[in-house]
Amino acid sequence: MKKNPKRNSHFAIIRSSRIHAAGVFSTQAIKKGTLILEYDGPRLSKEAADIVYENRKDTYLFGIGDGTQVIDGHSMAMFVNHSCDPNCETAEYDDQIWIQAMRDIEPGEELVYDYYLYDGEEEAPCYCGAKTCRGTMYGVSPSSQKKK
Repeated sequence: MKKNPKRNSHFAIIRSSRIHAAGVFSTQAIKKGTLILEYDGPRLSKEAADIVYENRKDTYLFGIGDGTQVIDGHSMAMFVNHSCDPNCETAEYDDQIWIQAMRDIEPGEELVYDYYLYDGEEEAPCYCGAKTCRGTMYGVSPSSQKKK
């Protein structure tokens, strides 16, 4: 694991994405294992977040720890899109969520990870375009949330 202490990394830039409006793209080669961006923002209880976002369609919430707390995304990492064929994954280190390279990434590639959504009542169609696309951002089961 190669740590990068910056929350909004010099490794990436936000620009238009074919997957969903805006996305995050690498500005240089990134080696496998590099911590690219921290998913940062205010922390809320899951219950408080449910109240705040009750009537809002889009959220940037990310569960942390045992799932009773969420991060309300307010950093570049909130723009990293979902893909069923990701080049990144999320990793939790010392109560922080990081977007981490799963493989070497070329300059100009869109940074994507599999959201593996598991709770919610709304449909979550996937537009990643991957050959392996499952058509939804939901995972097969909550156990798919576990890291390899």
